[in-house]
Amino acid sequence: MIIETGLSISRIRVGKVYIYGRQLPRAADVVLRSLVEGPAFCVPAFFVADQFQAGNAISSVVGSIIVVGFASFYLGWTDRSNIQKLAPDEQPLLSRRAMTKPGAVILLAFINSGCIAAFFLIPEAYRGHAFTYLFAYSGLVLLFYFINYNLGVRYIELYDAETKEFYQPGLTLQIAGLTYDSAYEMALLVSPAYWLTFYMGLFS
Repeated sequence: MIIETGLSISRIRVGKVYIYGRQLPRAADVVLRSLVEGPAFCVPAFFVADQFQAGNAISSVVGSIIVVGFASFYLGWTDRSNIQKLAPDEQPLLSRRAMTKPGAVILLAFINSGCIAAFFLIPEAYRGHAFTYLFAYSGLVLLFYFINYNLGVRYIELYDAETKEFYQPGLTLQIAGLTYDSAYEMALLVSPAYWLTFYMGLFS
């Protein structure tokens, strides 16, 4: 909720969400994104971490990949179908996270690095679980991007200040950008949530 609210207020993430033809208010859009995008990955990732420690690594990973993969394909295919139904003179509604502010990117990278470092400070008894959770979360997000990128509905765009237009870079930068968003940025979500859960005594 905090991250989605900040992205919306700062206009870094600009999007429009419609339900049955009606556009959601910005507050409802923020709540919807917060309740859907996070749990869709953190619940399967936490299941993987728990089962990994219980010795059921393969079955938990395969099960999570099937669940998240099916859901990702369904979402991507639905978006693709809706885009293909547009008339030739219609443009699809895009949801952009326009990270065009260098200062914001540098600050985010600094915070992400601190969150990753915080994982090494977790008590040793829980450190393995925490890192497994982080890698599982990142991997499932990367799977989501991989499926949706190949369906043509999720991709990296850069802003050209001269033409004042967005454009899609090549495959190498696409892979690098989506991997960064899947792995490095996930520490910003996972680390504070994991520490909060730990200090609430839910692991004792």
